[in-house]
Amino acid sequence: MFEIKTAYSKAKEPDAMLRDLESQLGKQKFDFGLVMGHHSRIRILPELSLTDYAEQWLGGSSCLGVMTEQGVFLDQDSLAVLMITDENGHYGSGSAVIEGQDIAKATRVALEAALNKAGRPYEVPKLVWCMQPPGTEEVVLLEIERMLGKKVPVYGGSSADDDVSGQWLQFDGQSIYQEAIVIAVFYPSVAISHFFHSGYIPTESRGIVTKAQGRLLQEIDEKPAIEVYSSWLNRRIHSNYMQETTLSPLGSIIEQEQLGIPLYMLSLPTNFHADGSIELFAEVQQGKELCLMTSEIPRLLSRAGTMCECARSSLPEQKVSGGIVIFCGACLLSIKEQISVVHTNVLEALNGAPFLIAFTFGEQGYAVDQTNRHGNLMYATVLFGEVDG
Repeated sequence: MFEIKTAYSKAKEPDAMLRDLESQLGKQKFDFGLVMGHHSRIRILPELSLTDYAEQWLGGSSCLGVMTEQGVFLDQDSLAVLMITDENGHYGSGSAVIEGQDIAKATRVALEAALNKAGRPYEVPKLVWCMQPPGTEEVVLLEIERMLGKKVPVYGGSSADDDVSGQWLQFDGQSIYQEAIVIAVFYPSVAISHFFHSGYIPTESRGIVTKAQGRLLQEIDEKPAIEVYSSWLNRRIHSNYMQETTLSPLGSIIEQEQLGIPLYMLSLPTNFHADGSIELFAEVQQGKELCLMTSEIPRLLSRAGTMCECARSSLPEQKVSGGIVIFCGACLLSIKEQISVVHTNVLEALNGAPFLIAFTFGEQGYAVDQTNRHGNLMYATVLFGEVDG
């Protein structure tokens, strides 16, 4: 038997939260649990004894709140779980605190623990899910790839808060962390389908990165990055950087031989510096071409549903038991007054199947060029099929 259930709570106290979950999940024991919610709720998870429901967990904080098939919960007291029962599958999760900025080591420790707990230490999983603090994503993906190879899809979202103030948290079923890597490995008995894309299109404005260090974009076409970016926008940005740049991010062009068309991984400008450099939420590489991307509110509202439809079409007979959707927190902040449209679209695309949507500050997924990548303002969708027969 394979089954997915979701439950939610808007209670403020641990006992009340647990009663909410019990009323929806009963006393059933599950094989894996994903929990996402406002950082104020994630903070008190260790008081809930969630291991009574499942031994293997992965979770963290989500911008403003969460969404499931039961509704949109963007209150500061919102939390939701997605539970998987899979008699013939195997699941494992592991965590490691980042010590001394050694992100690769923490990733390695967490992944090894997850593989061992799944009982499949020498078997490549069908899917890897990661949860980490913003700023660590590229190293996490590279280390997972080094250990498992390039063909294993890696999905996830970076933990978030409401205003980039650093209150994000990660959770491994027992403890909460602010600087840890939590990884889950999936060996499901049903088919899975996944999709990773954005709701943005390229403009004609583009240039070459002539100076950059990681996430600090210093020069485009040998000119200060702020000067070039502002000229592309035809306006100057002085404050509220994320709000003002969400509909106009930068896209790193990825050459893709199979399709013969360029792909774009998005980087969101988050801070402007006096020396003319721009701080981003994703790395850019010197020598690569950047393009000004653009979107509009209706496209952001419709994209999650479209991605779910695409992922569902790849499942046997398009039957879906449930799914996990990662939705960019910055996009949410731009459309939160109309977020019910996203809920309706996803609900229809999945034909009412259970789902959990988290709003993150960085998205990870398996891009069309068959490479695991980190980007901003992206949508990551993983769907689970049904048992044959």
